[in-house]
Amino acid sequence: MKRYFQGTAAIMTLSMRQNRVFTLAWLLLPGLWVAINTLSSLVLFPTQEALAEMGVTLIDPLTVAIHGPLLDVSVAGFVTWRTKVFLVLASGIFSMIYVVRHTRLAEEQGKRELLEANVTGSLAALAAALLNMLLINAAAALLALLGMTALGLGFTGSLAHCLGFLAAASALGLMAGLVAHFFVGASAARGTSFGCLGLLFALHILWNVSGGNHPAAYLNPLEWPLLIRPFAEERFSVLLISLTIMTLPAALSLWMTHKRDVGAGLIPQREGRAFAKPGFCSLPALAWRTQKGLFLSWLIFYAVFSFALGCASYLMVSAVSSAKTLAELIARLGGVDRAFMSLMLYIVSMLISVYVLMSAGILRREETAKGELLLSLPVRRSRFAFGHLVYIFGGSAALALVSGLCAGLGAMIGTGDQSALVRLFFEMAGKIPAIWAFGGISMLLFGALPRWMSGLSYGLMVLFVLLEILWEQQSVSDAVYALSPFSWVTPLKVAQPPSVLVLLCALSALLAVSGIALFERRDAAMH
Repeated sequence: MKRYFQGTAAIMTLSMRQNRVFTLAWLLLPGLWVAINTLSSLVLFPTQEALAEMGVTLIDPLTVAIHGPLLDVSVAGFVTWRTKVFLVLASGIFSMIYVVRHTRLAEEQGKRELLEANVTGSLAALAAALLNMLLINAAAALLALLGMTALGLGFTGSLAHCLGFLAAASALGLMAGLVAHFFVGASAARGTSFGCLGLLFALHILWNVSGGNHPAAYLNPLEWPLLIRPFAEERFSVLLISLTIMTLPAALSLWMTHKRDVGAGLIPQREGRAFAKPGFCSLPALAWRTQKGLFLSWLIFYAVFSFALGCASYLMVSAVSSAKTLAELIARLGGVDRAFMSLMLYIVSMLISVYVLMSAGILRREETAKGELLLSLPVRRSRFAFGHLVYIFGGSAALALVSGLCAGLGAMIGTGDQSALVRLFFEMAGKIPAIWAFGGISMLLFGALPRWMSGLSYGLMVLFVLLEILWEQQSVSDAVYALSPFSWVTPLKVAQPPSVLVLLCALSALLAVSGIALFERRDAAMH
């Protein structure tokens, strides 16, 4: 057995050296986020009386849908309640990207075969990826724990909070390691892993909305930070269930790696046609072939999820909101159920922005893989880029409209409100300008800084989400929040006039055209 893992430590060291910046961001983000929320909470709630008054208003179905119930009315309880979902999602995404990069992508690029040509075992590469992922998550949790205790939040509750998001993020990384065995391509493995995360998040929201307490919640890693109950009579026994669940994907991943061929997947890659279809003779056809998998999978998922969300909105009809800060929003939108759907569609629009970045990433990969070959033919660079713009902008608009349509249909069935279909459809259509802003940013980076395109675009998205959360906590001003495209379509503010949305669309188009102009001037397949 030892020979299967020979060289694991050396591969771990090599992987760490190759991902220094990525690992640093992964390590520091949880601790920084907890520290920011703690300091802002101490400013917002200078006394226990102010916190107790605010704590009552937080027990609202609109916020419970995302964060779950507030278990302890204290600064420590508020910080853990407010940060747990973000920490799990952020650390989980880092874990999934890292594991897929060092398993399936390494096989796709031939790195694993090169490593195994040396004195390394057949399981060393996978074991190194999983162990590094677990160690980085543990180090990030330790830094967050030190920060929480240094700020006076209490050791036992802070330990429960950090162990909760450590277990959840690690489980998501192990899930990605298992998913990577099913596909030949890294993009398919990465996309499926994100899809599984989206499904778990959808179940998390629906479970919080229904207010249920079902044993099945223990199977969802996103529920573990709540079930462990930090600062509310901690239940560390939840970690035993988490550890048991986590061993299954880890063991299956090691067994599959030992049994399958290098570069192969459990789902075999389809053989290509002997002759191309008659329509496969243009750049738009090539763009459709490379973009259709991502587009169709997201379209089906958000159609089903939005319909289920609309059907669940009836649970909000009988709910009575006690949030004074949301009273104006609820009155303006016509009730708790309508306010709930507006906020949910707003969150969906933020998630669709991730599709825009992934679709733009396909354009970049196509340039590095086929750019020189295509551009050696009588093909203009602008035509090559415009073929993918249809899916970056048109595809994201289609996702938004289908989500609004399905959510409206579900709400109409669930609540009997006949106006829900048209109302939610046009409400979601109003989010498209903000989604397109990410397309413009991605295209500008594609033309100007292709090497840094992916990191900068995702980094800006994280920054805008942080601005959103800090603005909701009144930690940043409206002027700072206005830097985020989301600030112009949020339902928490009075609706912007159509001229503002048209201006946002024009700015997105200008950024995209500028990116294509820069692409025509720089070197092709620039690394």
